[in-house]
Amino acid sequence: MAITSDNNPEPTTTAVVTIRIPCGADSDLVTDAEERLSRAEDIETITIDELHGIEPKLSATTITVGITIRWTTTLTDAQVRRQLGEVPGLESMDRIG
Repeated sequence: MAITSDNNPEPTTTAVVTIRIPCGADSDLVTDAEERLSRAEDIETITIDELHGIEPKLSATTITVGITIRWTTTLTDAQVRRQLGEVPGLESMDRIG
């Protein structure tokens, strides 16, 4: 199950995702990835925990990161995939939970 709530009453999800960051972004790759991923609906906070890979391309850089998301509500795995799937530039969700 994607939702965990060990010592924290708020629902959280961990995931590994790949996201495309356009060249010329205003901030560093990690900060820009956090900002882009936080656009998904029902996200309270998002934290990049690990950088798994960087792949420079002609017009963008693709990064794979481990993330922790704190949601405003409890979501199922399918709902998490749907919410993250709407993020512009998200290329894949390699692992949820």
